[in-house]
Amino acid sequence: MTYASRRKAIKVSQVGSVAPNPREGSRSEYLAQYVFSSFGTAVPVPHQEDTGIDIYCTLLERVGQRAWPRAYYSVQVKSTMDPWVFEGRNSVRWFIEHPLPIFLCVVQKAEARILVYHTTPRFALWTMPEFPERFELELGTETQAQTANWPWIGPCKLEAPILNFTISEILETAKIEEVKSVLKFWTEFDAENLARIKNGIQQFVVPADYETNKTKDTARTMQGNWRFRDDTFQLAKDRLRELMSALTTYYFNTDDMVNAVIYAMALRQLSPEGYVLGQFNPHNSFLHTKLNQLFEMKPGGYVYEACDLLLKIVKDELARQLDRAAHSAQVRQSGRQPAD
Repeated sequence: MTYASRRKAIKVSQVGSVAPNPREGSRSEYLAQYVFSSFGTAVPVPHQEDTGIDIYCTLLERVGQRAWPRAYYSVQVKSTMDPWVFEGRNSVRWFIEHPLPIFLCVVQKAEARILVYHTTPRFALWTMPEFPERFELELGTETQAQTANWPWIGPCKLEAPILNFTISEILETAKIEEVKSVLKFWTEFDAENLARIKNGIQQFVVPADYETNKTKDTARTMQGNWRFRDDTFQLAKDRLRELMSALTTYYFNTDDMVNAVIYAMALRQLSPEGYVLGQFNPHNSFLHTKLNQLFEMKPGGYVYEACDLLLKIVKDELARQLDRAAHSAQVRQSGRQPAD
């Protein structure tokens, strides 16, 4: 190969210059950072550290002479209306499980206009039996939209942004407060839905519909799947075990023995093994000791004896009623008169 042909085959670096087109995305991020810093802190992610989020932000609330962060969220910035595409199951999982609310911001530089979209369909993906290999969010420019029946296979369209304003408008104090209220409105929904993910709940709550630049909340809808995946089922039981343990102890310490025992019975059904190596013991031994004394259990029994006896009584009575109902149904089907 000659020197000239090698020069053509090798992309030669021109020190001191940059490619012009990639700067368009950077300019969009600069504008977005300026806008979001109007509502609180806005910390850009260095390009070499970018894993999908461009800016980490807070919403500040003035209290006296100080401002305090009241909500935390993240922003991905785009300079076009092209769909936001997630290729591969790991990419989809990242989108779902990112621990902060995510907003998608489109900067239209020619008009100095900012469009902000919620990303609530990520929670719809979480509720599905398995994560898809590919997902994309398509963006619309309507002023109203609904939040029902998002597909988890194929494109999902967000018909309307939650915010649509120009950079000049954000110089007005009233507009800043309006935008902050909309961002706070949607971050609260995302924070609650993220908590559901952490607790293994395959459901999410969103406004039934919304309007651009408004905090309309005429109705809320819970969407999702009542069937647990194997991973979420175990997670939900673990979280429930902790909550029920706390409730049992609360009622016991406030001398509400009836509620304490009811929760203790449910906890024995949920976690009959008691202590498990590597886990905390959810059962309140002081409660069970007192319950054994109330039922005058003989010395030498085990600590959960009275509670398990109560639980057995409930199960036996329930089984008796179920058998009775099944027998009555059989009699009705046969046309015979039920026995007294």
